[in-house]
Amino acid sequence: MKDWVDGIKQADPLIFHPKRLLIMSLLIAIGPMAQGDLKKKCKITWGVITNHLERLTKAGYITQKSVVTLKGTRVEVKVTLKGLNIYKETLANFQSFIDEMEKDFF
Repeated sequence: MKDWVDGIKQADPLIFHPKRLLIMSLLIAIGPMAQGDLKKKCKITWGVITNHLERLTKAGYITQKSVVTLKGTRVEVKVTLKGLNIYKETLANFQSFIDEMEKDFF
């Protein structure tokens, strides 16, 4: 039993949060996007998205920079190489948790 618990313990809690996992997943699947578009796709408020983006930026998992578009200035959000690696590692640890749990219970 202890083996499968280790997979969860090793998962990065910053990424493993449901909203941050969604943000990272969208950015990896779709690519860089404007902060407003990301907010709409996540269906969360400005305060919530700002909080999560600040945490991810502080950890070095994403970057945010102002860009000029035809619609005006936007904040572009992009996953860093560090963020991509941590994301993949976190999902691998979670998959390990699931695999080990299945061995014990099914």
